[in-house]
Amino acid sequence: MKSKLLDTIFFSEKRKNLLLFLADGPKSSGEIKEAFDFPWKSMIPQIKQLLKTGLVEKEGDMYRLSGMGPVVVANMKNLLGTLELYEENMDYWKNHELSSLPPFLRERIHELKRCRVIPLKNESILLQNRVLNSILASGRVRLFFSAFYSELPFFYSELLERKIETGIIISEAAFKDMQEELLEDKNSPELKNSLFGTLFKGYRKETGKLLDRENRDIFVYTGTRLPAAVLLTDDLLSVVLYGKNGVLTNQYLLSQEPGALKWGEELFMYYMNNSKRVCDYEVIRN
Repeated sequence: MKSKLLDTIFFSEKRKNLLLFLADGPKSSGEIKEAFDFPWKSMIPQIKQLLKTGLVEKEGDMYRLSGMGPVVVANMKNLLGTLELYEENMDYWKNHELSSLPPFLRERIHELKRCRVIPLKNESILLQNRVLNSILASGRVRLFFSAFYSELPFFYSELLERKIETGIIISEAAFKDMQEELLEDKNSPELKNSLFGTLFKGYRKETGKLLDRENRDIFVYTGTRLPAAVLLTDDLLSVVLYGKNGVLTNQYLLSQEPGALKWGEELFMYYMNNSKRVCDYEVIRN
């Protein structure tokens, strides 16, 4: 369906930019002249066209958005933000799965503006220098993992030691893997090696803290669609998405924009609200 209004807005850079300019509040003809590097004569027909649509009105020497103008411009900003986000890292977005994100946040993906695609130097998001430094400097940390990382128990213990407020969501599959490994009777030849045996005992001890039924920091997510990892600190959001083939890729998203942090908080809360605390989750028994 062809829209004349769509043509009016997007088929002219002058009209589009003028609408965005007026989103900040009423502007005089002098302010418009100063903001746009165009002869005023060339702006007059564009302004008349916008006045005709009713999106803009004129009172004396002042121009302002009117009627549906603020609503239209707000949605313009969202669309332009989404297109800009997509264009900046098109290969990444084409090759990664977004269905794990709830629809209401996919629709607001533009809030991840100025996010960067960063190479994963190893498989764990926890061991990326920039992420790790932000975690250890934060007062609160939120983590979501769909796969179990062997360093997670020690990492959690360090957060407790530093008295960092922590919330960790683990997928049901990863949680069961951890339980089975903790409960499994290990009698491998490697355990006879005193060093390996000591390390393994330490690992089991820390894993036991993580899985403790009294632990109020740990949640188990029982849904099926989930990202590889989400990590939120006081000043940083990191998201690891699976590739289209379901395989973990060597890239993650990183943003430090306030809007992105708010988006990340809503994402974490979505998963937490659909999770169970460890104390309410049925434990695997031998």
